[in-house]
Amino acid sequence: MDIDTTVYSNCTSPATYQQYTWALTDKLRKTAKSELREDEHLRSQGLAQMREFIAKSPHIKRCRTDALFLLRFLRAKKYSIPQACAMLEKYLTVRQTNPSWFQRLDIDDPEIAAIIDGGYIVPLPERDDHGRQVILSVAGNLDLNRVSSALLARVHFMVQEVLADDEQSQICGYVHCVDERELTMKLMGMWSLVDIKKVVDCIQNGVPSRINGFNLIGMPSTAATLLEFCVSLLNDKLRKRINLYRTVEDFAGKINRKIIPKEYGGTVPMANMIAQFKERCRRKRAQLLAMDEMYIELSKMPGHCADSCRRDLEAGMIGSFRKLEVD
Repeated sequence: MDIDTTVYSNCTSPATYQQYTWALTDKLRKTAKSELREDEHLRSQGLAQMREFIAKSPHIKRCRTDALFLLRFLRAKKYSIPQACAMLEKYLTVRQTNPSWFQRLDIDDPEIAAIIDGGYIVPLPERDDHGRQVILSVAGNLDLNRVSSALLARVHFMVQEVLADDEQSQICGYVHCVDERELTMKLMGMWSLVDIKKVVDCIQNGVPSRINGFNLIGMPSTAATLLEFCVSLLNDKLRKRINLYRTVEDFAGKINRKIIPKEYGGTVPMANMIAQFKERCRRKRAQLLAMDEMYIELSKMPGHCADSCRRDLEAGMIGSFRKLEVD
């Protein structure tokens, strides 16, 4: 099926929307039904209602209306139309109010390419035993003299956007594995408290993805305050999905070794996985850059992200982990 990922201007709907065709396995069909309530009728109804919402919302000026894009939100919210539409508004808002994080998600950008080539973050080519997309991040693979918090956020959100239209991931979800063995105060100090709060808010409310787990490997004791603060911002559902592993061996014993890099006990070198992901990024490059055209008129949106950040400033939230005492 040819996918229409055009960003339509002024909410003008195409004369006829492309017909969605299920192209996944029967097993995934059953998973979608049992976990998301999804069936052909609900999916068709949900897509139609979201397209109507976009077309009738005067503040949404330009937006994708293809099925794969809208299914991100419907599946993330288990086909609650009000919640899916609210998340779409939030998604458009956070993209627009944080351009340094969400704009120019370009694998050909030398700064982004250097981080990917260095092995800081890579989605594993093979899925885990539950069909979930696993994303590995390695703090020790960063050149801290060449990065900033905004650049790192941009890389993370680029990875998410590259993966976001994959239907199996929309249905089965994601697992984030973070190797924190070389997490340093310098890296933690790049992030202000407000930025961390904004990132967590984006993850929970603005970026449609089903996060099924956070596996943190070898987190040093000096990061205890950071972890405690981040966990305090999460909802109960995500808090319960955090798993701590003292060593790589402990982590490798809890996952199918066939899917992890050779450096972690698997068989495929990480360099090969990085090369595969970069090729995937190149195939998505034009689409990701076109998404910068999406536009929502913030003046007609009450209580958007900028207001939230202003309240944090007034409440004295500005600060960074350079100023925190850590054990």
